[in-house]
Amino acid sequence: MTAVQRARRAHLRLVARRGSAETGYVAVLVGLLLTVLLGCCAFAVDVGNWYYTGQRAQRAADAAALAAVPYLPGDPTTAYGVARTLASQNGFAASADTVVVPVVGSKSTRMRVDVSRTVKNNFGWLLGLPTTTVGRSAVADYAGPVPMGSPCNEFGDDPDPGSRRSTNCDGTAQFWANVGSPQAAKSYGDAYQNQMGTNADYDVNGYYYTVTVTKPTTNLTFEAFDPALIAVGDRCDTNLTGASSLHQGSNTVVVDPDVRYASGPSSKYCTGDVRFGGTGEVQTEFSIREASATTNQWDPTSYAARAGCTTRFAGFNGDLSVALDRKNAGFRADVADNFRQWVQLCRINGVTQPGTYLIQVKTNQVGNDQASGHNRFSLRAWGTNNKAEDGISVAGFGKMAMYGNTPAGTSKFFLARVPSGSRGQLFRVRLYDIGDGTTGNSTIKVLPPTESGGGFTGCIGSGIQNGTLSDCTINVSSAFNGQWQDVTIPLPATYSCTDSSPTGCWLRLEFFYGSGSQPADTTSWTASIAGDPVRLVQ
Repeated sequence: MTAVQRARRAHLRLVARRGSAETGYVAVLVGLLLTVLLGCCAFAVDVGNWYYTGQRAQRAADAAALAAVPYLPGDPTTAYGVARTLASQNGFAASADTVVVPVVGSKSTRMRVDVSRTVKNNFGWLLGLPTTTVGRSAVADYAGPVPMGSPCNEFGDDPDPGSRRSTNCDGTAQFWANVGSPQAAKSYGDAYQNQMGTNADYDVNGYYYTVTVTKPTTNLTFEAFDPALIAVGDRCDTNLTGASSLHQGSNTVVVDPDVRYASGPSSKYCTGDVRFGGTGEVQTEFSIREASATTNQWDPTSYAARAGCTTRFAGFNGDLSVALDRKNAGFRADVADNFRQWVQLCRINGVTQPGTYLIQVKTNQVGNDQASGHNRFSLRAWGTNNKAEDGISVAGFGKMAMYGNTPAGTSKFFLARVPSGSRGQLFRVRLYDIGDGTTGNSTIKVLPPTESGGGFTGCIGSGIQNGTLSDCTINVSSAFNGQWQDVTIPLPATYSCTDSSPTGCWLRLEFFYGSGSQPADTTSWTASIAGDPVRLVQ
């Protein structure tokens, strides 16, 4: 064997020994890196699961907040229940490992929903992390349909308040709710129910009024004052001659005909029901609706009609001294029982839990639709348990028509409820046909809630009076007859009001009828808060 061969063999033996040694080194190195590799697996698998769970939790929180917030600020208890239900429907029912926490947010119109779930880690346990809690939250804000016209259990005037009137009704102005008819012209003042001619504002569904019950109420009762269109004229000087002279007692169904049947606009019972023409009589339908599982808070037609709670009232245009006299052959019991009296529309026996009902009022598709007139009335709701009326409010749903026949001077009306959570947004009110019966020095002014004090600035008018409105005041004249006037009010960042109070947060309209004015005016109002009504803000 040559020297070269011996050297090559020695080199091969050396390489073999080194390979064996390096094999042991790699095994040690792999062992040392195993923990890191497993950690990477844990990171890849477990973190992916956290991300997936977080996405689902966010969707559940978003859905829960959006569905629940329309119940604020009036009914947080229902809002919480809806939030939990929606979270459950999206895979996050409350359980040992899942927590759903709905709370009222930083503003009374905001709902915050926190959703969290504790998940098991597939590899994290090797690092001492057997579980991880994944949480997400959502905050939704709600600018719902604006309640209009009343903070109390009555909408409109009440000449017989008795014990049914809530303390919230003190200081309300004199006006009657108004519903027009398809054969009347829009220029008569009812922009939503007078259809003759072209009227883009006409609403086939009539008017809706919310009845909000905030505490358990026994024997919830809905009533209307003077629900039928019994024609007496705008100023109650038609068809009433001799009616107040009917003898009390057996002649009439009321004990005070000399007062209740008095003519003239000064009578507190003067609703001003008026006929304009047409054939037949205007019939008015009142229907009670209630929330159901499919109710859309924004759509009043989605409220289910309550069985047995729809009533139609036939109109009357004739000599009331005859129709109201029980001893006369021309006596009309249907007229006497409805004229200038509270009439029951529906009664829900037993205990009613907090919630929202609607009263729908319309004259179209009732009877032959050929008569023309305005029916003026009031609404109220009450219960038989102690002070139940203080837990009930009746208000217009987004829009309303009213008839005012107050004497010349100053009168303040509740316009709309705007909660403190609306600060920084734009409030818009539209007023139709506000010039009837006024002289040139009459004004209408938008006032903030009583508890806020001061006045609004930066108001902008659009319609008859355009541009900046000093002190948020409109100078009214006959030019406003049959026309819309818009007022846009920027709610300042400092806007505040008492959300917890039934009368809190109510903006008002101050009518000043100048000397010589003779108000006998039907007007239509609508109000809204600009922007998306339901939106996620966080």
